[in-house]
Amino acid sequence: MKTRNTIALTLAAGIAMGGMGMGYVISGRSPLATPAYAQATPISAARLAASSVTAEDSAALRSLDSSFANLAEFVAPAVVDIKAVTERKQGPNGERVPVAGGQGSGFIFRKDGWIMTNDHVVGGFDKVTVSLRDGREFPGKVFRSPENDIAVVKIEAKDLPTLVLSDSTKVRPGQLAMAMGAPLGLDQTVTVGHISAVHRADQIIQGKTYADLIQTDTAINMGNSGGPLVNIDGQVIGINSAIYSPSGASAGIGFAIPSNTATLISEKLVTGGKAARSFFGIVPTTVKEFKAKELGISGGAVLEEVSSDGPAAKAGLRKGDIVTKLNGRQILSGVSLRMAMYDIKAGQKVEVEYLRDGKNGKVTATPSEAPKAPEPKESQLQIPKGLFDGEGGQPRRFKFPFPEDLGDEDEGGIVPNVPNDGKPRLGVNVSDISDEMRRQFAIPAGTKGAIVASVVPGTIAANLGLRPGDVITELAGKAVSDGNDLVAIIKGVKKGEAKAIKVIRYAKGSRSNINATVTF
Repeated sequence: MKTRNTIALTLAAGIAMGGMGMGYVISGRSPLATPAYAQATPISAARLAASSVTAEDSAALRSLDSSFANLAEFVAPAVVDIKAVTERKQGPNGERVPVAGGQGSGFIFRKDGWIMTNDHVVGGFDKVTVSLRDGREFPGKVFRSPENDIAVVKIEAKDLPTLVLSDSTKVRPGQLAMAMGAPLGLDQTVTVGHISAVHRADQIIQGKTYADLIQTDTAINMGNSGGPLVNIDGQVIGINSAIYSPSGASAGIGFAIPSNTATLISEKLVTGGKAARSFFGIVPTTVKEFKAKELGISGGAVLEEVSSDGPAAKAGLRKGDIVTKLNGRQILSGVSLRMAMYDIKAGQKVEVEYLRDGKNGKVTATPSEAPKAPEPKESQLQIPKGLFDGEGGQPRRFKFPFPEDLGDEDEGGIVPNVPNDGKPRLGVNVSDISDEMRRQFAIPAGTKGAIVASVVPGTIAANLGLRPGDVITELAGKAVSDGNDLVAIIKGVKKGEAKAIKVIRYAKGSRSNINATVTF
């Protein structure tokens, strides 16, 4: 069951970092403020003389001011406002009426009516409406890639203004950036800032895994999701997607999906209707800079894990190998390897060049289709007494995987009771990792930790975005080998203390890490 309020889900509203009151905020349209205008007047020569601002300084500032205004004017026509609603049959006549809806942003990237946005802006709704800057509105047809949080929307219009997507590998920290969208329903809002960092890898935000993100201090607020982040040339360098915020408002830490990822996925959605990555059975990360220098390479993807029965292992690849080329295409990072896998079809032979112990190697691998998520089934797993978040839990049977909204009777969810005794709790039911769960959640042999069986809504674990199948490997700087370890560590935590937590998530042949600090 997907629960939606009368306002729209936007991940540009707060990365859930447990215990800090952060969460994914739901955004809606706010009334427009009354505009105020002030006529700009030149600085008098007398005032300039009495200050440290020279005439040259003033001229430079005016030029910069004009440049930003011109940039915003150039970008604005291609930025759109997107409304999405869910309809249900209601009333004696069975008429369909809107019961939930939301709002986000997007931008036109093809003049024949193709618009790019986030999947969480338009995914799962019954009706999507796109509003252009000139006031026209069009119904939209949605093509989704939920895995990448990217979607494209097709409207029946021609000769539309567009924005060009740049090469996001050229983006550097410190560069200026501009965001445009409809925060809080205020369409055509412009904010300016800098690129704070690049390659924020394997971020997990409300259940969505982002392999690569650009971080910016450009103000991004609720409703900015799906809008463009552009450089000083007016080229799109990213799709505004999420913010890290204790209040739901911009705190100067925003994230955008890089334009290269957006370009690759959108092209596949436009031409084929879906974007699927082939399965190699590997977990790649980027080779460390010092290691690359030692080996005399410009970059590569380290195979952090290799599934024993996956295509990569069958071809002879091992954990620790550094992939440098895929079918002759240079691989500089874990992200570039993941992106390259989108261009390879299941069953297609691919030549993999790699380094092992400083020596070059080459193998031929045949990737398969990504495994589908397992269907819900009854598990005989019994949660041992005492393994609910420290203590107080009772043995009970669970279904794996759980529905997103636990406790909904229509979907058979189970909500463990959280004792209201003031003791620190994560809000999870955990267990040791059994062979059954390894198979079900594709957890490699040898992985140690406490597996999450269920998550209580509204708790630290829920705000952190944890879900059944996640493996908690460390808490408060202490390794977690099984459920009992987690129990013991939590018993030693005091209310109000902030502790670091490390979690691993395995999904579709890849691994993602959640590293956060939570306050109990």
